Amino acid sequence: MHDLHEHIEHAGHEGHATGRLPQFIGITIAILGVIMALCSAQVGAARTELIATMVEESAAKSRFTAVSNKYRNLQAQLQQLHAAMPDLAFRKKKNEELKALDAETQSPDTKKSIKAAELNADKILDTVTPTEKDVMRFLALIDRTREENEAAKHWSESYRDAVKVHENTADRFELAMLAAEIGIVIASVGLLLAKQRMFARGAWGTGILLGVLSLSVAVGTKVTNDRALHGAEEKIHESEHHFTGMNKDEEDVKEDKKLEEDIHEEFKEMKKLRGES
Repeated sequence: MHDLHEHIEHAGHEGHATGRLPQFIGITIAILGVIMALCSAQVGAARTELIATMVEESAAKSRFTAVSNKYRNLQAQLQQLHAAMPDLAFRKKKNEELKALDAETQSPDTKKSIKAAELNADKILDTVTPTEKDVMRFLALIDRTREENEAAKHWSESYRDAVKVHENTADRFELAMLAAEIGIVIASVGLLLAKQRMFARGAWGTGILLGVLSLSVAVGTKVTNDRALHGAEEKIHESEHHFTGMNKDEEDVKEDKKLEEDIHEEFKEMKKLRGES
């Protein structure tokens, strides 16, 4: 009975010796756990936003690729049209030769034959030479597509800042979460060895420092990156709005329909010239 009484007194003295230190360490561990949970939630949100932004960036790049391919195809067709146009220097030289030949010819019949040959040559050239109206419309279409291509390029590149902000946010919150996790581990070891007051206090203090570090990184990242993200999203919105304003698909469709109508009218005129009904 006496031994039991001494054991209880000894346990009481041990509890009095450690004081309230275990409670403080436990509270610190709980706070670190809350900080770690908040950082984990922020990491998940940043990763989700990063994926969503990258998906939008991929869509913008696909649109830019489509417009760029359209522009390159139009440039290739313009080169073909230019190749079909007559060489002005060559035509000028041949016209001078025809004039000289006409001046040397005395026979009226020969002059008529030369003129007839020239007219036939002009008729043949007219069938393979693009008209000024078609070429000018093509040039206007290329100008619009070039501007649209530049706008699409800026739009696709405007996502870079937002992607970097989301990546930085996720990385820094992961760092903050890691600091909180390490603080929990160290504080837990101190709680287990609470009888060794010096070691327990050191572990507790280290846990607090890591918690302060984690909280500082988290708060600093939240404030700084939210401001940077706002600017990046404004840049994306302005670039997308500019690209949308440059899109002239409706006007292109109207011009295409007008071209189809002109072609039908020209076919009717050709039939009349051939004496067809």
